[in-house]
Amino acid sequence: MKENAVDLYFFSGTGNTLLAAMAVAEGLRKGGKTVRIRRIEKGFVPLPEGTALGIAVPAAMFSAYPFVWEFLEALPDGEGRGAFLVSTMRGASGALRPSVKRLLERKNYRPLGARDFVMPSNYANASIPEEENRKKTESMKKEAAKFAAGLLEGNAGWKRGTVLWPLLYSLSRKAFPWRLMHRKFPLDVDRSKCIQCGKCARLCPVRNIRMAEYPEFQDHCVSCQRCMAFCPPEAINVPGKNYSQYRSVEYYDLISENL
Repeated sequence: MKENAVDLYFFSGTGNTLLAAMAVAEGLRKGGKTVRIRRIEKGFVPLPEGTALGIAVPAAMFSAYPFVWEFLEALPDGEGRGAFLVSTMRGASGALRPSVKRLLERKNYRPLGARDFVMPSNYANASIPEEENRKKTESMKKEAAKFAAGLLEGNAGWKRGTVLWPLLYSLSRKAFPWRLMHRKFPLDVDRSKCIQCGKCARLCPVRNIRMAEYPEFQDHCVSCQRCMAFCPPEAINVPGKNYSQYRSVEYYDLISENL
């Protein structure tokens, strides 16, 4: 990597992707790079001269959330600067790697590398397997250090994704799969638990939650799990399901401006 600094933009639902972004950032900083970690939902800040672009997002629907694609598609011309991708997943990232690479090349960025990290499941956990999650997180940190070293040395690599990526990318950009997910796992608030703090509404990346006396859910949820993960009294749930709350960072880590 010839750039001296990196602006690493992330979105994280329950904290897994933030942990991966921070681990890669630590490796780059040890290599002498300045790394600023920025939240995708706060918007893009023009990159200073000599700054590479990093993207860290969870794989969703074997691709990425629609608002992530909107962010990427709005990126300005890269003017030949380097760019890399970090993604977290439970099983497979599908169309994410090849689709992001193609988009970045079209916008005149220089692909530096991409890496998927398997992280703890953040969806529909009846109980939390603490030891298994710890092992996955520790493994991610080791792989993140290797990936950062590869970026520094210019040999990180960008593996091909599934040959079905055009179909999966197209599917993720349509509204119906997200609506189907929302209908299958509708969210509700237990008013006997809710403390009316409004964190869920503030954290929702697509403004699907309106805070009245209690949170009210609209019809464009993308099932990122943030509201469930960071609800202090665990008042947000899927009716009829008994899920254990999962998050891998705390609320103030997620919103911090100094990562």
